[in-house]
Amino acid sequence: MKKRFQYILLFAMCASLTFSCKNDLNVAPQNIIQDETVFANESAINAYFASLYSDLPIEDFNFHPYNGFNSNSQNWMPDITDEAMNCLNDDRMDIGSGVSLGWWGYGPVRNVNAFIAKITTANFPDAKKNEWLGEAKFIRAYYYFGMVKRYGGVPLITDVQDFNGSNLDELKVPRNTEKEVYDFISKELDDAIGLLDESSDGTRANKYVAYALKSRAMLYAASEAAYGTVQLNGLIGIDASTAQAYWQAAYDAAKTIITSGKYALYSKDPNKTANYTSAFLDVSSPENIFVKKFQYPDKAHSYDLWVLPHHGVGPSIGYGSRINPTLELVESYEYTDGTDGKLKINDASGNPIHYNNPSDLFLNKDPRLDATILLPFGDWKGYKMDVRAGIIDNGTTITSGDYNELYKNLHIIGLNGIGGGGEVSQTGFYVRKYLQPAYDKSVVVNNSSYQQYIDFRYGEVLLNYAEAAVELGKPADAKTAINLIRDRAGIKLLTDAQVTRDKVRHERQIELALEPHRYWDIRRWRLADKLLNNTKFNAILPYQILPGTAYEYKTKPVGNPKTFTPNMYYERIDPGEISKDPKLIQNPGY
Repeated sequence: MKKRFQYILLFAMCASLTFSCKNDLNVAPQNIIQDETVFANESAINAYFASLYSDLPIEDFNFHPYNGFNSNSQNWMPDITDEAMNCLNDDRMDIGSGVSLGWWGYGPVRNVNAFIAKITTANFPDAKKNEWLGEAKFIRAYYYFGMVKRYGGVPLITDVQDFNGSNLDELKVPRNTEKEVYDFISKELDDAIGLLDESSDGTRANKYVAYALKSRAMLYAASEAAYGTVQLNGLIGIDASTAQAYWQAAYDAAKTIITSGKYALYSKDPNKTANYTSAFLDVSSPENIFVKKFQYPDKAHSYDLWVLPHHGVGPSIGYGSRINPTLELVESYEYTDGTDGKLKINDASGNPIHYNNPSDLFLNKDPRLDATILLPFGDWKGYKMDVRAGIIDNGTTITSGDYNELYKNLHIIGLNGIGGGGEVSQTGFYVRKYLQPAYDKSVVVNNSSYQQYIDFRYGEVLLNYAEAAVELGKPADAKTAINLIRDRAGIKLLTDAQVTRDKVRHERQIELALEPHRYWDIRRWRLADKLLNNTKFNAILPYQILPGTAYEYKTKPVGNPKTFTPNMYYERIDPGEISKDPKLIQNPGY
């Protein structure tokens, strides 16, 4: 059993995940891998849980398509959707070909299986063992959710597999159906809910964390049943007749959280933009259900290093500016009166509107926009974003070269773009969500950021509830949930007639923008191959009009086109895994 526990690095994990590791720990680190040690000491069990939680497939600040989890790499999920592109003309990030998001998590599954097998006979009070067992079942459900949303059906392994020298064939396991995996996740979470307490510090599972995962996972299962296609005898796809039951399960799980009164939307600041900004930074937010803590210097991340605009406000060592939101995302934000969010670039005759204050282009937009995206000429800690694509001097458009002496202090291309060097936005927009203004740019370096990542928050639960409700034919319930979110945002509430599937999906896109939901949402709704079909997304181009200080705006497609092919609705199973287990069947199209 020694190898089974080799992942437990007690002191590092305790520090990194802020679990309770107090002075009662009297176990030598080199001995912590012994079975009798792990299951005889509460601190050692907490350390074991630190390893299990660390392996959760949470697409946080350190997740990178292609490089996986805990990679501390430069890009994040928005780059492979319609939300954003990479600043380097997108040449370092595309959608891939169904191999960019792989996670075959059977090492972590083996570890949690080992824990579940041993904990019931350990010498602890039953209440304590049940609580730990509930956590372990939540974790195992999360591991399998991380796989099923990628591959469809995967082998369900719930016992520890050991090779005895002659049982190799017994260890080769075929894939279960996608439905069987989702049903297993549901059952595991029900078991966890029955065992877990109602409270925790937010970094470990409680009853409502398990309900939150259930609401998310059952929403995915329902979508696969409603919009997917059954193939390979059910290894991928779920029969459409089951969709309603999965919608109901998602609805019920979310409703339980809502009616518990344990969580609430963050509403501490009357300023709607400031409030939404703080919702992602305030560690005491009543909206947070389950978070991943970071701690400097033991376990930090580099989100600010990669995302802050490089020039003027960003790190002096380079990098920055990597995620550039698209014009399409910006225009998805409605105006506060509920009207369509398309920017007013031209007048009714098609002539460019001149803005004496260039920021006025974004007046009266949903306050979440300014809290999520750094806009051209917007403010970051007193610095005005210098985003300019060129100048127009007496009707002549100039986008390169030196300008004459009269305007010698004017950069033709703004310091923050658009275009120009590699470390400026190619779209005219930068990310603001999750950036920590308390950090001085002089200390923004690699592995220097430690704001927490929110994996489950109440806003998502309301959206899960609304989506399930509208699919179940309960528009009144959907409207109630959506309007709570819109009221918090400071935008006009929906009427009964406006509550449609598309409207609920749109609200989800806005509220969860630049969090790692969009890619999975357009996959499970089977929209990805339509939205991303040799598609280029657009930039905003601000031009200063000389003489004077007014601006006009143009748009143009930028970056490389993105294409999502239908086979990518499921990831490719690594051929190396199939060579080890020939009973596995590859997904179609690979």
